[in-house]
Amino acid sequence: MSERQPAPLGQHFTGLWRLLSLASALCWGGQVMWAPEAFAQRMGGVTFPMGVGLLYATCVGVIHAVGFTAQGKWSRWLTWPPLGWGISLLLLALMWLR
Repeated sequence: MSERQPAPLGQHFTGLWRLLSLASALCWGGQVMWAPEAFAQRMGGVTFPMGVGLLYATCVGVIHAVGFTAQGKWSRWLTWPPLGWGISLLLLALMWLR
């Protein structure tokens, strides 16, 4: 019997997708580091769920950009790039709506 393992999630998002993940993570992290007060005002006040979402989107972007692939089943789902992109887009929409 062969011991085949399924390919990790996110492995087929390479090239420009990884660059997009890195750019997104650097933009969110840069806004928080550069002027946190202005960023919080622009978001209309940062609540706990927004902060967790921001941290998650930034971490998933960096994890995907450097090419890390998790080995565990749940870890692969938690670090799936489209999930991080979706949260990043949700935060961007919240920033524009306020």
